[in-house]
Amino acid sequence: MIVLQAYIKVKPEKREEFLNEAQSLVEHSRAEEGNAQYDLFEKVGEENTFVMLEQWKDEAAMKFHSETAHFQGFVAKGKELLSAPLDVVRTELSE
Repeated sequence: MIVLQAYIKVKPEKREEFLNEAQSLVEHSRAEEGNAQYDLFEKVGEENTFVMLEQWKDEAAMKFHSETAHFQGFVAKGKELLSAPLDVVRTELSE
C-alpha cells in the first residue's frame, strides 16, 4: 500500500475554484481501480492550506492515476490556483 499526503496552499482568491476542482478530482479518483482512499481536509489554523490523503494499492495504480484526464486537468489548473508548490510525503506500508 502506498500512502500520499499532499500539502496544498491555495491562493485566497482562488479558494472556491480550487474546492470545485478538488471535488471533481476526489470523486473521479475514488472510482479508480486500486484506490483505497482519496480525501481532502483543511488544516486547522492554516486558512487555505489543505491536505489530500491518498492510499493506493500499488505503484501501477498510482501510475494509472497520474495519467488520467481528471488528474492531469487538476495539475494544469493548479498552476493558477496554488500559492506554493505541492509538498508531498510518500509512505509505503507493507501488507
